[in-house]
Amino acid sequence: MAAPRGAIRNWGEYLLVLAVDGLAALLPARVFLGLMRGLSRGARFVVRRRTRAAAERISTCLGLKPDDPRTDAIVRGAFETLALNAVEPMVVERLLEKGRAPQTFLTSVEGREHLERAFGCGRAVLFCSGHIGSWELIPILLSRIYMPIWAMARPLGNPLLERYLSSRRLRCVRGTVSKDGGGLKVARIMRAGEPLGLLLDQNAGSGGVILDFLGLPSSHHTVAGVMAQRFGAMAVPIYMFREPQPLSYRLVVEAPIEADPALPAAEAELDVIVRLSRSMENQVRAHPEQWLWLHDRWRHALRVLARPANGGESPRAEHTQVPVAQGTNGA
Repeated sequence: MAAPRGAIRNWGEYLLVLAVDGLAALLPARVFLGLMRGLSRGARFVVRRRTRAAAERISTCLGLKPDDPRTDAIVRGAFETLALNAVEPMVVERLLEKGRAPQTFLTSVEGREHLERAFGCGRAVLFCSGHIGSWELIPILLSRIYMPIWAMARPLGNPLLERYLSSRRLRCVRGTVSKDGGGLKVARIMRAGEPLGLLLDQNAGSGGVILDFLGLPSSHHTVAGVMAQRFGAMAVPIYMFREPQPLSYRLVVEAPIEADPALPAAEAELDVIVRLSRSMENQVRAHPEQWLWLHDRWRHALRVLARPANGGESPRAEHTQVPVAQGTNGA
């Protein structure tokens, strides 16, 4: 259990967010986003340990040297991705409230037919993405263009920020589901045949299934596989990538993934998880500068696999899996 947070820290973070939000209201959108991008680039020199760790992950997974200029560009992009996802919703929500059409933010929609099928199928849909591109804008724009969707989110440690962000989310989405212990609510949403957005690319810990990701073992979340198999939910890989022009995005929607009824339940669940993971891996390789390399999604799996079994040799990654039915609380 995490140590209690101090009230001074909570208020400090809360006031900082309010100040940034106020700045977003005062400055022209492009000026504000440019400022945030510049601050994020400087941040990597402040948190050097995270910067080095991210460079090492990029080197290992993509085969680039830590001192390669491409590695530094990808690290810089990771910091920008984190910062912009924190502030882009502030800008986009204000522009939407002023009457700007949500479609105008999208330069293109690849796989529109998959999106139309998902919203018109009359059954539960899981919009599956990760911390890549402008993930925070996916539920905001989908809810405006099509219909309000549910969004899964991990509660923040700061209760002041949690209330503030929850109130903002409820202006744009149907509701939120906690990533911690939200399995029953997810099941109710699936039974009601409603759409839910998930982020599935972070470390699932002991409740996940260990599979390869970018060449290293990683603990994967199982919620999409479980819900696809148990409730017939359609899992739709979806990504929103930031374009060079400010406030311009490219939406990529891949073919829906469904549980194979010919497979035993556990195998059908695992098949969905593997296919979603491959989709995410392909997008990270194609857009490494827009993925959140600052998060270590491999730490649990590597720690487990480094632990000798019964005093013998460490188990091999490809033969080690946590039962798929565990850990269905989402990303």
